[in-house]
Amino acid sequence: MITFDQLDTELKALENPNTIKIFRNHGCPDSLDLYGLKIGDLKKIIRREKLTKNHELAVELIESNNSDLIYLGLLAVNPNKVTTEQIDKWNVAFRETWSQLTFGLASIVSKRGDALLFAKKWIESEYDLTKSMGWQIYSEHINNLPEAEALLQRAKETLQSESNRTRYSMNGFIITCGIYKDDLHEKAIEAAKSVGKVHVNLGKTSCKVPDAISYIEKARNRVN
Repeated sequence: MITFDQLDTELKALENPNTIKIFRNHGCPDSLDLYGLKIGDLKKIIRREKLTKNHELAVELIESNNSDLIYLGLLAVNPNKVTTEQIDKWNVAFRETWSQLTFGLASIVSKRGDALLFAKKWIESEYDLTKSMGWQIYSEHINNLPEAEALLQRAKETLQSESNRTRYSMNGFIITCGIYKDDLHEKAIEAAKSVGKVHVNLGKTSCKVPDAISYIEKARNRVN
């Protein structure tokens, strides 16, 4: 079974300066080491080494100081074996780093039975990336979310006063309501109109914030 040091050595040998530059431009801080591996390459390693069956190694990767190793661990770890204490610890570790890591952590939490408890707590956080995770989790649970309408109203009223990445995830929640909740479709369109254009600093990239109204309508037309 492969070890942490062996994985680290393998990933370091695959270091990609061009991808490193892209990831730095997307917000990966200098405080984290970075080899610049693409997600597809990481997934190949997971399949080859059967890392989803090596929970202890996945945790060790997550608790390293290298963004690629951390994300590899987040992709491989078993959500139901992770403790609430570990989730809280990782939130603290990632909340001032960058969105790739918090996106990965939110994806783990979303697969757990207590996901909505974290979402409820996290959207009240003072940390932008933590709040963003809370809204991401709510979006991923939209089909089983009794409070969806109340959250949609909150997004409508407060999005423009929220912090950076939180605005992005709240915009995503409005879109999700508009696409997947028939009973909230019109209210989501109304919310998007009320909110107006959403500005988010996405780093030195060409990425854009989706226009909620057009995104909802295009997605609905594809489904219908």
